[in-house]
Amino acid sequence: MSDAATASETTAPTTDATQAFNALLAHQRDIGALAQVAGRLGWDQETMMPRGAAAQRGEEMAAMESVLHAKRTDPRIADWLAAIDPLVLDGVGKAHVREAARAYARSTKVPADLAAELARVTSVAQGTWAQARADEDVAAFLPTLARVVELRQQEGAALAGDGTPYDALLNDYEPGATADTIGAMFDALRGPLVDLRARLMAAKPAPSLSGHYPADAQMTLSRDIAARFGYDFNRGRLDTAVHPFSSGSGADVRITTRTDEADPFNCLYSSIHEVGHACYEQAIAPDYALSLLGQ
Repeated sequence: MSDAATASETTAPTTDATQAFNALLAHQRDIGALAQVAGRLGWDQETMMPRGAAAQRGEEMAAMESVLHAKRTDPRIADWLAAIDPLVLDGVGKAHVREAARAYARSTKVPADLAAELARVTSVAQGTWAQARADEDVAAFLPTLARVVELRQQEGAALAGDGTPYDALLNDYEPGATADTIGAMFDALRGPLVDLRARLMAAKPAPSLSGHYPADAQMTLSRDIAARFGYDFNRGRLDTAVHPFSSGSGADVRITTRTDEADPFNCLYSSIHEVGHACYEQAIAPDYALSLLGQ
């Protein structure tokens, strides 16, 4: 056998391994597409959905999560991962496999009924919180909040194994971080931040604006500034919500802000903040769209 043939056999994946890798990517792309649909339901809920639809939207979100959980825990994922030889993949391919394995390990630890109930309760909770906020009635939200915390504790326990639930949940947002490492970071920041606060409190107050700033004008300014920061309105929207947020990715990104006609900076700063998230999402390489690497 020639050296060239030997090199080819050691650098190219086998047919079965190639098929498994391609099947895994296609499956993950389907999951990514469905997750984007679920995200759009959440965006609609906070921007345009009629208030009376909250309970039905909760059921819709639970149904979508059930479909997603089934796809995320599909036993074929384990078969595909077992068939893939990571040694013949490039860096991007290895990253796809690593993230797929991590996502599968996480999803299979959470019971399907718990995942669906979390989706339903957190969806309904959004409307309950918004109304309680408008009414300045925290007591109206506390029972819902208690239920959300209870479900998150169950999820953390399911994920933790021999570890701690908080660290298990933290891993979704900052992989590898723990309560101890986060605590150490804040301990290091505490002194300088306390000193900074003391200096600011002792300083002369900054000049403030007073007057009436129409909501339409604030939104016009926000859209202009967003475009100047590089936000592509051909692939994105800017709307209003009770609490500003960013959702979506790639070719469909949605951000929100809020207006206070006595305080234009509330809208301005919120818009700039969310545009930062949105421009990041719009700049993700198209090759990674709807994949785990695109997250």
